[in-house]
Amino acid sequence: MNPRHRRLLIPGLLIALLVVVVIASLAGKADAATDGPQRVSTLDDPRINESSGLVLSIDDADRAYTINDSGSAPIVYALDVPSGRTVGTTRVDADLVDTEALSIDAEGTLWIADTGDNRSTRTDAALYSLPAAEQGSDAAAVTRYPVTYPGGPIDVEALAVDPRTGDKFLISKGLFGGTVFSLPDPLVADQPNEAVAMKGEVPGLVTDAAFTKDGRHVVARTYTSAYLLDPATWDSVMSIDVPSLEQGETLATEPSGRSFLVGSEGAGSPIVRVSYSPPAPAPDPTASVAAVQPPVAAKEQAAGGNGFPGATWFWALVVVGLLTAIGAAATRRS
Repeated sequence: MNPRHRRLLIPGLLIALLVVVVIASLAGKADAATDGPQRVSTLDDPRINESSGLVLSIDDADRAYTINDSGSAPIVYALDVPSGRTVGTTRVDADLVDTEALSIDAEGTLWIADTGDNRSTRTDAALYSLPAAEQGSDAAAVTRYPVTYPGGPIDVEALAVDPRTGDKFLISKGLFGGTVFSLPDPLVADQPNEAVAMKGEVPGLVTDAAFTKDGRHVVARTYTSAYLLDPATWDSVMSIDVPSLEQGETLATEPSGRSFLVGSEGAGSPIVRVSYSPPAPAPDPTASVAAVQPPVAAKEQAAGGNGFPGATWFWALVVVGLLTAIGAAATRRS
């Protein structure tokens, strides 16, 4: 081979191999970032025909609870998420009118939101608490907490309980935008608990919402999308597509903080897992520079694989070293 051509061959091979390494790395990132919705199971219990609230147990991520919308028996169903089977029921000793959401606090108490009000005429909206000790009982005793709103009756289909503080928030189902309401702490059972409207740009037609396990965000869903809300401002920080379902009413966040479950009204409704990549936490201005800027490997792990993996860079450097040595040897021989 012409010596000049030999000298050109080595850099050409080097560039080609580096391109292959980069493409492989980017392909891996793309595969990880485009995981689509995954159907987990189907609720085949014929009694669950209008699932309108869904929440996971704080002790077992495979255990969920749901309740039907208005017109059904006042029963909370315990579910095995992987199979969709009903594994227990609790009959609530209360006259529920239009149940729209379920939430759970750090003690495992279930909170039932009897707050649906399509015509905005109800004067009996309320939350009901079902302590963990009562779950699984027949005709379980619950405590009723009446709720009123500053502007009068309003349709509310979402309840979110902060896992760190126990603070409770309701989100109205406005057509073009909703309102977040905070509730008094503690709630009282013998008089109305007046909700306080919060500032924030909440999307319209919110049908369910839940805090992430770390309390950093609230995931609120509509019929077609989900939104990651910052509870400090109640503004949306990102939107997430959700699969088209018959009538998407339910959402439950999972412990990982990177996925949530959604469901639908109707018999034989599915449970679908939606994965997402939440934004990184804002740096703590009081932290040291070393804490704010962790080593590259730690940052890659925290980002869930964003950026080139350390192994990719290692082998790229090995390839560069080998080809450089080969090129030098070939040049000397020429």
